[in-house]
Amino acid sequence: MNTDSIKIIIIDDEPDLCFLLSGMLTSYGYQVTYFHTLHSGIDGAIATHPDWVIVDNNLPDGLGWEGANEILKTHEKTHIIKISANPDSPRTDNRYNIHYLIKPIRVQSIVELIDQNRE
Repeated sequence: MNTDSIKIIIIDDEPDLCFLLSGMLTSYGYQVTYFHTLHSGIDGAIATHPDWVIVDNNLPDGLGWEGANEILKTHEKTHIIKISANPDSPRTDNRYNIHYLIKPIRVQSIVELIDQNRE
């Protein structure tokens, strides 16, 4: 699969993280869009049907990990990377398309997840 066709949405309230992560993933050829609130991220994901969503848990307008389920209701094959700065965040969802990373995030970890889960 060509990386140009892989769409990624980042939902995180840290503008610097979104900007840097978006730039690095774009350099790999991915199409990346980011949102700073949970609700705008969910709306964006439902409208654009991304292949991957990277979502922080603690957002100003809700828990991102719970919000990810809203995306999966309409796009059940979308892969979700749940990120958190808290290493003790519960990892209770074991569906094939749910992945967990602890901040700080390495871009290479995301690229490897995508490569390992190509359809």
